[in-house]
Amino acid sequence: MAKIVKKKRRRLNLNGIAVLAFSLSLIAWLISSLLINTINTSLIMKIQSMNDELTALKSENQTLNYEIQSLENKDRIYEVAQAASLNQVAENIISIGSGE
Repeated sequence: MAKIVKKKRRRLNLNGIAVLAFSLSLIAWLISSLLINTINTSLIMKIQSMNDELTALKSENQTLNYEIQSLENKDRIYEVAQAASLNQVAENIISIGSGE
């Protein structure tokens, strides 16, 4: 007669649970580490891009300030007025300080 073989049910013991928890935590650590490094790299690239843009805007502002100062020159204003055939009457001149 054939022998009946019973399969033993295998139960997880404390050692197996510890190995499973360690394996899962190791995998989670690796994934989070890679994800954090990727995010950190992209943020650093964005910061560098913003700094480059800020430098360009500061340079443009400085250039525009020089242009404004050259346009505010009294001699230039007098030349433009003369070219438009405007006369300078001393009684009508009012000087306003720049507040500095």
